[in-house]
Amino acid sequence: MDLFLETYTRQLTKWGEELCGDNVEIIRTPDALTITVADGLGSGVKANILATLTTKIASTMLREGADIDEVIATIAETLPVCKVRELAYSTIAILQIRPNGESYLAEFDTPDTLLLKNDQIQELARVERVIAGRKIRESHFTLDLGDTVILISDGVIHAGVGATLYMGWQWSNVAQYVSTLSAKKHSLRSIVSSLINTCGHLYSGKPGDDATVMGVRANLPLPVTILSGPPRDRSQDGQIV
Repeated sequence: MDLFLETYTRQLTKWGEELCGDNVEIIRTPDALTITVADGLGSGVKANILATLTTKIASTMLREGADIDEVIATIAETLPVCKVRELAYSTIAILQIRPNGESYLAEFDTPDTLLLKNDQIQELARVERVIAGRKIRESHFTLDLGDTVILISDGVIHAGVGATLYMGWQWSNVAQYVSTLSAKKHSLRSIVSSLINTCGHLYSGKPGDDATVMGVRANLPLPVTILSGPPRDRSQDGQIV
C-alpha cells in the first residue's frame, strides 16, 4: 500500500527582521513528494529572496523532470559565490519521496538531515560528489511506515551559541532530543513544534539566526468521505449522513 506523507514546518525569524531568511517549498505530484529547504546568505529581505529563488528554481525544475545535476548547475549559475565571504548565496536540501517510500536526499552546506526508524536516529549512507563546483552529499534510502524525516537549517544547531550554550545546541544534541520525543510517541506536529520552541528558548526569545524545522512522517492513508451542497430535503439529513 502506498504511504501518506504527512508534512509540517515551523520557523523562527532572526530578531529584528521582518522576513525569515529560510524558505521551504513542498510539491506533491502523483509520482513523488518533493521538499526543498533553502537558507539564504545573511538574513532579512535579501536572504529571503535568495532562499525563495533557490527553492522555486529547484522545485519547479524537479517537477518538470530535471535531474539533480541540472538543478544544482542552474542554481550555481543563478546564485554565484559571495566574493567577500566566499560562501554560496544559499544552502539547499532536496528530499524526494515516492509513494512506495523510495527516497532521495541531496544536501549542500546544510546540517545533516535526521532519519528516525523505530524512534532511533539512523545514519544515512552519504556519497559526496561535485556538481557545478558545489560539493553535494547524496543519499538513497527507504521510508517505511512510521518513519520520520527532519530537515533543519543551521539556525537550529546554532541556537544559544555564545549565550545559553557556549557551542550552540549542536547536531548530536538535536538528534538525541528528537529521538527522545519520538520514543514518547509525540506526533509529527509536536516534534517539530518542540524543536522550534526549544530553539526560541535557547536564543532567549531573540533569535540570532533564522531557524527552520521541516518534518515528514510516513503514515497509512485515511479515507475520508465529504458531502457538500445544499440539502434537497432537510428532513432526510440524518438518513443521508
